[in-house]
This record gives sequence, structure tokens and C-alpha cells, in this order.
Amino acid sequence: MASLCTCILAAIALSLPTVDSLACSYSFPDYHNPQTCARYDLTELSLRGPYNITPPYPYRFLVKVCDLAATDLPWACEGKDLAPAYAYSVETDECYQLGNLENDFAYPLDPMNSSVGIRVAYTNGVGGNGVWPRAVIYDLYCDTSGFNPPPEFAYEYPEYTYRITWRTGYACPSFQTGQNCSLPKFESSWDYLRFRTVPKWFEKAKFGIFVCLGLYSVPAYLNEWYWEKLMTGDPRYVEFHNKNYGCSGVQPDKFPCTGPPFTFQDFAPMLKMELFDPDHWASVIKNAGAKYIVFTTKHCSGWTNFPSPQHWNWNSMDVGPHLDITGNLTASIRKQGLYLGLYHSLNEWYHPLYLEDQKNNCSTTSFVDEIIMPTLKDMTIKYKPDIIWADAPGENKSPCTHDSVKYWKAPEFFSWLYNESPVKETVLTNTRWGSNAVGSFMEGGDRFTPYTLIKNKWETPYTIQKSSWGYDRVEDLSSFWNTTHCLYILVTTVSCNGNLLLNIGPMADGTIDPLFEEILGEMGQWLTVNGEAIYNSIPWSHQNDTPAEDIWYTASEDWQNVYAISFRAPTPGGELVLQQPKPSKQTTMTLLGADGITLDFTVDSDGGVHIHFPTNLPFAKLAGKGAWTIKMTNVT
Repeated sequence: MASLCTCILAAIALSLPTVDSLACSYSFPDYHNPQTCARYDLTELSLRGPYNITPPYPYRFLVKVCDLAATDLPWACEGKDLAPAYAYSVETDECYQLGNLENDFAYPLDPMNSSVGIRVAYTNGVGGNGVWPRAVIYDLYCDTSGFNPPPEFAYEYPEYTYRITWRTGYACPSFQTGQNCSLPKFESSWDYLRFRTVPKWFEKAKFGIFVCLGLYSVPAYLNEWYWEKLMTGDPRYVEFHNKNYGCSGVQPDKFPCTGPPFTFQDFAPMLKMELFDPDHWASVIKNAGAKYIVFTTKHCSGWTNFPSPQHWNWNSMDVGPHLDITGNLTASIRKQGLYLGLYHSLNEWYHPLYLEDQKNNCSTTSFVDEIIMPTLKDMTIKYKPDIIWADAPGENKSPCTHDSVKYWKAPEFFSWLYNESPVKETVLTNTRWGSNAVGSFMEGGDRFTPYTLIKNKWETPYTIQKSSWGYDRVEDLSSFWNTTHCLYILVTTVSCNGNLLLNIGPMADGTIDPLFEEILGEMGQWLTVNGEAIYNSIPWSHQNDTPAEDIWYTASEDWQNVYAISFRAPTPGGELVLQQPKPSKQTTMTLLGADGITLDFTVDSDGGVHIHFPTNLPFAKLAGKGAWTIKMTNVT
């Protein structure tokens, strides 16, 4: 971002109910267009809240200025004493001092405190350092009705128009200036969850590790749905089971078996975890460059990896390893400074209460009331997770998915979680709580790869073993994604405003397959060199170098740096051509890991940027692994 920046912030309110003395903080998306004062916006002001919002007026707007010459002000604002801030209406071409806006704009700051630093200016598109944005328009109202969708506002640029949406944060700021602040009471409604903002750590983390462990890890055959596939008569599973363990009793006419009986429950004593070293697991995750973990506390079999009173004799403390696997891992994860997420399947395939509720077409909720709710609360109180990662069955998988509010009672759980739990001010939730559920961040489905910008924060769970989340002994080397592919998913996800949750499946003895460790270790090596293009980054104005699909972009939070991550290997004396960046006279380019060597570049008649690599590239230090990062300053 240039030192002289200009921006207009304006808001157009929809017809909303009047909200008196509503405490709101303001949460901008972490993808700002160039020259929009990313460090000098309402994100900074939100630390000074809470602020009162009363939105009875049809138009409200705020213009903020960053030390720009008075000649760049709108004509309507010239000659006026506008410090420390002023507002300009694009609609009426009128300019106001901030203190005169009480009847026009319920301003979200303390007008008596000039140290908030809201000095912003307008420009008409021909500012001093090249072409500047004409206008940046953001939503500045609080909608508590839950009926109005967030409006869409435009970023007007001489050549392009980018559209972004965001909601006013309903939570109070993270720290105050001599003011008492408490989170508003969370009601049992999805609408209230829409106003909770995503903690900054999750926005910046970008990379987490999903760890899937359960009784399915004992047979370790094909995937974690072993029990369900067995009971529904999938020939691959039934024949394998009857041959290697004993008679399953499944469809005996179709699958005759003469050996001793052996059910899925008989796997429980075989989950011994005798080589389980939680400190080693945490070290592997830390060395991978991940910032958080999501661990499977319970899958659809109902087996829990922690002592659960609701799952008596069907958990890792009562049977099998006689360990609180979740508790041991939690302690090790926190020693490494990582954030903790806990995966919890809501449904249990063969629990009698769940089957009874389904038989009643979910008019009863005995399973939720007696099993799910107390288990979730026990787990939350005991382990104090940073993320609760639920997994309800998808559409058409169960009659109990047709109405998440009535059956799964997720809003009721959220009411407890956000009002009473020990993690009420910090916890995150995903969106897999049933049909039409809302969460802190969006889950787009397993292995979701949109390859396009998604405005709301999202996450994709993705496997290293191509077809299984739990460990699969059947898969060979060709069934594992290599490091380059995993990096490609990470880079494209981050470029499009997402986080990658990369999955590994430990073995029943408590060890991690060395191939998992190798791939994670190589990702960590790459991130050690290229991490500044990933962690704390925000999406740039372009996600990839269209039409090329092997060059992707991110930007630093202050827009000072843009990163082009290329999956084309640099060659000594060769070149890389980029179509999207527009360099200036002040532009510099370097290759991360190349000892600070400055790269020469030229611009052709079509605007293509030709980056020239020197012959003395230190390839041994680049940690390429199939991806290399060009760091560019002062580009648009």
C-alpha cells in the first residue's frame, strides 16, 4: 500500500428496524483492494468500541482520509475544516464535518477521541501516485432482524468493479479502552450467529491438520465407514471381514460363514494405541507448519476417544487402550502453541435412541436430548476447544436432517456455548450442524476446491490418502497425494480466502505412517521459506494469473506486498511471464529463499511482466517442492 492512500467509505442502509444502543464492533473482510487504507480503517476503530448504532435514516456514510493533499478532496469539501474526520455523500455531493452527522449518520466512533486515527481522503481517480480508486463502499449498519441479506456494495475502479459483502460484527471488540463490555446474549436462533465475527487467529492461520482415529483404524480397510458398509452388505467389506476376523452375521444366506462370530464391536479391545506418543503427534503437526488441529472425538459408530458417560463401555477409557486419547493429545497440542479443534459426529448409525427417533420421523428428540447435548457440553467443559467441528448427516442421509432447528437443536446448543460455556468468547463452529446451518466459517463439503474467491471465510477438509479419512492399509503409494499436490490445494485455497484442513489417519497402534510424516515435513519446509505468502495473507484483487492456472496470488495485510506463487519451476537464465500485476517505477521483485537476489523484469507492449531469473539461483535453499514464490512490492 502506498504511503499516500485515499478512500471513501460509504454505506447505504436498507429498511431496517430501529436499534437503540446496540453495541457493535466492525469487522472488515481481510481482502482490501489497493489504496483502501487497510491499516487505517474501521478494523482499528473496532478496538475502541462498543459504539451505538441507530439506523432510522436511509443513507449513512463515512469518508476517512490518510494525510492526502487538500487538492485531492471532493469539490464539496474544499475549504472546510474537516479534521479529524469528515463524511462525503456520493449520492448528494455534500460534505460534512463528522460532528455534524448526527442526523445523517450514526457514526461508529468516539467523536471526542481524535486518537482513533480516522484520517481519510477522497480522490476522483487521478491521485498523485497513479490511478486511485474512485470509491470504496462498505456496509456500516447492524441488522438484528435476521431477514435482510447483507447488501452488496461496489468498489469502483476506472477499469474494474469488484463487489464484496460483509456483515457488521455483533460481538464486542477484543479489548477496550476503559469501558466495560460483555458479549450480547445469544438467543436460540441462527440469526444471532450470523453476527459473530471470526477470530483473527483463524483468519491468519490458513493451515490445520485433521486427525481421524477410531475403531475403523483397527481393520484399516478402505475407509472409515467400515461398520456401515459391513452392515449394509457391501461385498468387499463382508467378505474381507468374514475371512480375516470371523463371521459378521450379515446376510448369512448371501455370505455364508462357518467361523466364530466377530462383530464390529469386537474391534474395541484391539485398538491398543500401545505406541501412542501425543508429544510426537503434536511435533509432527507443528513441524508441518500447521497452526491448528481438528481431532476426531467421535465418528458415526458412536465410539468416543475420551471417557464419555453417555457412551459407557464404548469409549477409549473403558475399553481398548484405557486412555483419554483426546485429553492426552490436547495437552501436547497446547504445549506446542497450537489451537485445538474437536470433530464430533452428531449422528450414530446404530444407536437405539437415534433409530427410534428416525422411526418417529424425528418428531421425538431423545437421542439429541440424552446423548448429543450432554456429550457436547461435557467435551466442551473438559477440553475447552477453540473449534467445535460438528458433522451431521447430509441431505437424504437421514429423515432427521430435514429440519436442523427442530431435531439437532444446534441453536439451543449454541445458546449455551456462547452464553455459559468456558469458551463462550473464543470458540468457533463450522456449518455442518444440519440443513441450512450457520457457523463461524463455511464448510463447502469434503475436498471442496472452488478455485474462485469466496467472500466469507471458509475451510476445506482434504485427504492425503485419496479415498479415505481413516488409515487405509489397502492403498499403495499411488493412492497418496504427493507434496506438490497438497501445496497446490493449500495455495489455491488461501488465494481464495480459505483455510486448508489436511487429513491424516493414524494407525491403531498409535503411530503415524512415515509417508504422512514425510509429506507433512516437506510442507513445513516449504512454509519455512514461503510462509509470508500464506500466513497472515489476504486475497489479492486477482486470484490467479488467468488463463494460466499454475500461478496464484496472495497479498500482505497492508497491501505493500503481492505474492505470485508459481507451480512452474524457475530455470537459471529463464523467465516467468505474469499478466495481472501492474508494476510501477518503485516496484521490486525477489524470489523467496534466494538470498534476497533482486529479479530484473520488463513489461511488454501487452502489459505482460517478464521476470528474468539469474543464472546463479541458489536452488538448494528454495525449498521448491513444486511451488516457488515471487514477492513483488508497489504493484497494482
